[in-house]
Amino acid sequence: MTYQIQTFSMKKTITFISFFLTLVFAQAWNPFSSKSEFEDVQLSNNELKLVNFNAGWAKDNEKTLLFEIRNQLNGPIQCSGAQVELTDGSHVSKGFMPKLFVPPENSRFASIPGIIKGTMKSYSVGCSCFKKLGKGDCQNPMKKN
Repeated sequence: MTYQIQTFSMKKTITFISFFLTLVFAQAWNPFSSKSEFEDVQLSNNELKLVNFNAGWAKDNEKTLLFEIRNQLNGPIQCSGAQVELTDGSHVSKGFMPKLFVPPENSRFASIPGIIKGTMKSYSVGCSCFKKLGKGDCQNPMKKN
């Protein structure tokens, strides 16, 4: 009987230790945690000078506005959407879901259908990047240094 009690006690102890370690690991790495050393911040004016935005239409499709976003920064950026002001004063907005990820020294393309060639007055594209504690250079939060 003593042996059975010790075995039961040992199983209980191992179960408790396993449960405790699982909790510790879950708190150490939690994909739903809001604590991070990186913050998603809007690009500064100096950073925006290193990102080229082009807009236009393809020769065979004059009803879809195309955007080219070229990132010349050292870190990746992500663009959340675009807004177009039309010549009649109205505005058209489109969010990019998921955000348009543009690696350093690369270009990516996006589009807004229904914008007819010749009706665009101006446009803007909203982009941001991740920075450690919200400061410094744009960095990839998934890349380990």
